[in-house]
Amino acid sequence: MDNLFKVEKLIKKYNEGTSIVDLQQELLDNNYDMTLLNELIDSYKVIEIADDKYIHIENTPYVVGKYVEKKYSSFVLVNNDSYNISNSDVCIDNDLVLINVTNKKSKTGEVIKILKREDLYIYGEVVMIKNNYFLDPESSKYKKLTISLDNNDNNLVVGSMVVVKIDGDVISDSYVGDVVSYIGLSSDPNIDILTEAWKLGVDNSFTDKAMEEVNNLPVMVRDIDKIGRCDLTDKQIFTIDGDDTKDIDDAISLEILPNGNYQLGVHITDVTYYIKEGSELDRLALKKGTSYYLADTVIPMYPKLFSNGIGSLNPNVERLALSCVMEINRQGTVVNYNIFESVIKSKIQMTYKKVNDILDNNIVAAGYENFVSTLKDMYKLSLILNKKRILHGALEFGMPQQKIKLDEKGFPLDFEILSQGTGENLIEEFMLVANQTVAQALGEYDYPTMYRVHDVPAPEVVNYFIELINKLGIKYQRREQLDLQHEMQYLSSFVNSYGSKSGPFQYAFLRVLRKAYYSTDNIGHFGLAYKDYVHFTSPIRRYPDDTVHRSIRKYLLNKDKNFDLEEVAKDYEILEEKAHLCSINEKKSDKCELIINAMKAAEYMERHIGEHFIARVLSVDNKGLSIQLQNLIDGRIKINDLDVPYRFDQDSMSLQSLASDECFCYGDLIDVYVVDASKKDKTISFKVSSIIEKNTLARKSFKSKSDKSCYNKVYRKEKK
Repeated sequence: MDNLFKVEKLIKKYNEGTSIVDLQQELLDNNYDMTLLNELIDSYKVIEIADDKYIHIENTPYVVGKYVEKKYSSFVLVNNDSYNISNSDVCIDNDLVLINVTNKKSKTGEVIKILKREDLYIYGEVVMIKNNYFLDPESSKYKKLTISLDNNDNNLVVGSMVVVKIDGDVISDSYVGDVVSYIGLSSDPNIDILTEAWKLGVDNSFTDKAMEEVNNLPVMVRDIDKIGRCDLTDKQIFTIDGDDTKDIDDAISLEILPNGNYQLGVHITDVTYYIKEGSELDRLALKKGTSYYLADTVIPMYPKLFSNGIGSLNPNVERLALSCVMEINRQGTVVNYNIFESVIKSKIQMTYKKVNDILDNNIVAAGYENFVSTLKDMYKLSLILNKKRILHGALEFGMPQQKIKLDEKGFPLDFEILSQGTGENLIEEFMLVANQTVAQALGEYDYPTMYRVHDVPAPEVVNYFIELINKLGIKYQRREQLDLQHEMQYLSSFVNSYGSKSGPFQYAFLRVLRKAYYSTDNIGHFGLAYKDYVHFTSPIRRYPDDTVHRSIRKYLLNKDKNFDLEEVAKDYEILEEKAHLCSINEKKSDKCELIINAMKAAEYMERHIGEHFIARVLSVDNKGLSIQLQNLIDGRIKINDLDVPYRFDQDSMSLQSLASDECFCYGDLIDVYVVDASKKDKTISFKVSSIIEKNTLARKSFKSKSDKSCYNKVYRKEKK
C-alpha cells in the first residue's frame, strides 16, 4: 500500500470533516510527507466545504465534474455520466465544478463551488455604458459575465471588435479584461472574415513590439546596405503580378548569351536582411507560417508597412535581393548558376493581364514597348522548361480556382473561375527552376535547410483509384513498362482527357496523392518530379522561404568557412521543428480558406433560395451526393432529401432508386435548387430537380455486369 493511499485512508475517518491543522497533525503523527495532503487537495479528493473545514469527497454527496455548455443544452460531465444542473447560470463552459447530487436516479444536482476556471479569451464588441468601456461578448456562453475594459486604453473605440483575456485564477461574474488583440471595427466589410480567421487561430494584428521593430527599419536602401552586394540596378529587371498586388516578392530578367543559352535571373526580395531571426517580427511570422488569402482579405505574415514598403520590389526604387542567376541551355538544363546578394531596381511593375495581351494577342500596352522582345524570349524559355518537367514525369492538374467577388459592404456578388494564362505559367516555370536550383546548391554541400517534399503515393491507394475509375466506365490498364512517376503522370492525363466530365475523377485523383510538407529530410518532390526542391521565391508570404534565405546567407555564401559540427546539428534540429510548425500552419491556412469560402457561399445563397443551378456530381456514398456548381461552390445532398428512397450500391458506386430504374452516378450533370442556406452555420441545402446529363460510361459499366435493371438489382436486396 503506497503512502498516498494510506494518507487518504487516514483522512476518510473524519466523516464530518476537520481543520487543515488537524489533518497536518495527523500526517505528522504518522510520519507522512506533508506534500501528500497537498496532492490530495490539488486532485480534489480532499475538498474545503467551509472555512478551514476539509473532508474527503467520498464522505460527501458531492462529485467533481466539468461544466459543458452547448448550443441548446448545458450539463456537468462526471466521468461518462452527465448531470443536469439547476443553477448553471453561475458557471462558464469548461469550469471544473463541485456539485451536490440531488437525485442520483434522474442525475440532477446543483453547483456548490467552482473549483477551477481556465484563462478565457473572449471575442466581442467594445461598448460604452455610463462613460465606461465594456465588452459585449459575441458568444452567448459569456453573456452572463460583466467584463469592464481599461478606460485609459487609447486603442479602444466603441464598435471595435477585440479579443480580451480573462484571468482564470479569479472566479467571479465580474472581470476587468485585458485586450490582447484588435480585430477591426464591427462596421468593417470584412469583419466576418477576420472574426472567423481569429476563431481558427489566425490573428490579423501585430504586437506593439513588432510594430516598433517595423518603424525602426529604413524606408529606403542605404549605402551601408549595399556593401558587398552585386549592383544590378542597370539591368532590365521587372516584375509581373496581379492587378492589385502590393507585396512583390519576385523580379525576373533574361539575356541571350553568345553561345545561344539563356541567362535567367530570378531576384527575390531580401526579407531576412531586415527581419532578424529571433526578433518579434520573426517570432510572429513563424507563428503564422504564411500570409492568409481569404476572399478579398489578406492577413499578412509581416506588417504592410514592411511587406508593401522596403520589403517589396516596387518599381523605380532600389531594393535588396537574393539573386539566382542561371544559365539554361536549349534543352532546359541549368548548366551553370550563381546565387548572391544583390541590389536591383525594377524597371516596371507589369500585370499578368497586359503580359497575356502581348504574348497571346500581340496587344502592347503603353509603357511595355521596350520589353516585348524580352517577354517573347521568356515565353520561349518557359515552354522549354515546361517540356523538360513533363518529360521527367511532373504531374499536371489543371484544377480550376475560384475567386469570390465582394461588394463594398463585403457581400459576395459572384464566384468567378480563375484561369491561369500564359504570363502566370511563365512566372510559375521560372520560380520552379529557381527553387530547384537553390535546393540543389544547398544539397550539394549537405547544408541544413528546409525542403519542400512530396512522398510517393501508396500503391494500394493507386490500385483503388484505378479500380474506382474502371467501375465508373473509364477503362484504364496499368502501364507495366512505366515507372510509378510516369504512370501517375499518364493516369492524370488520361483522366483529364474526358474534358468537362473529368472533374469528379480529378478530385478523386488528388486524394490518391499524399500531402506535400516541409522537412530537413530531402526525400524529393513526387508531384514535380524533382529530387531537390525548396521554397525560395516568396519570403514575404511564406516563412519556409525565410529559413531557406537564412541557410543561403549562413552557409552557401560562406562555402570556404569550416562550420562547427555541433552548430550544424543544432541548425538541423531547429529547422526540423520549424518545418513541422510550417506544415501545420499550411494545413491551417487551407482549412481557413475552405471555411471562409463556405461561409461566403452560404451568405450568397441566402439571397438565392429557390433558384436553380447546374451542378456536377463529384462523389457518391451511402450518405448522399457531393456536388459542385459551375461556379465551384460545393454542396451536399443527403440521401434522405432525394425525392424517393435511394440506396447506395457499392459495386457501381451509385445511388439507385428503390422505386424505379433511376440512378445517380459520379459525373452526372444535374439541375439543383437551393432549399436553405445559413451563413452562420456555413451550410447550403440543395435538392435535385432533374438529371440533365447522365454519365453513360458509368451506367454501361455496371449494367453490363447484370442483365437486370438498377431497380430489379436493388429491389431484390431490399426484399431479402
